[in-house]
Amino acid sequence: MRVNRLFSALMVATTIGATAVVTVPTQAQAKSTSSLKTFPKAMRGTWYHYEENNGYYYKSMKISSKKMTVKNFLNPFYQKQAKWTGTIHPLKSQRTFTEGSSSKKAHWTSARSVKGGYTTVLAYGIGATNGGGTYKVIHKTYKGKPVKVLYSKQFMTIQGTKQVTDHFYKTKAQAKYFNPVGALHK
Repeated sequence: MRVNRLFSALMVATTIGATAVVTVPTQAQAKSTSSLKTFPKAMRGTWYHYEENNGYYYKSMKISSKKMTVKNFLNPFYQKQAKWTGTIHPLKSQRTFTEGSSSKKAHWTSARSVKGGYTTVLAYGIGATNGGGTYKVIHKTYKGKPVKVLYSKQFMTIQGTKQVTDHFYKTKAQAKYFNPVGALHK
């Protein structure tokens, strides 16, 4: 009986030791990508911004999982453009993306997550202004209730000046309420 217990203890120890050797924890090797495959869910929907440039108008952005449509935006020469639709494309490097000039890629856009919960969106091409920026969904109080706001972070332009921050709201009424005199009078 003593030999039987000794043999059983030896078998258990060998089994546990073999299992420990076989099941060594491994680190996951996830494929790193520098851009997102879809826009974040918090950013999706239609957003409005009230602006002034030779008259008052609403700028709108409609963001779905893979598309971004911008209406009434200014191009790099400060000319109002009617509409632009971009499709998201995952990229390894956004640097080459912004320096291109291919007409085939004119409706491409790229997005990536950055520090602080922000999402940087880039439109394809040199000097593209159609929807590009660093965005985050924040909250403001509108008529006593919290509302979602798509906040566009301030950034430095090529000339070294700071770009004015924009706030996009879920309704036109909210956009006009929070910015009654347009973007140029902030």
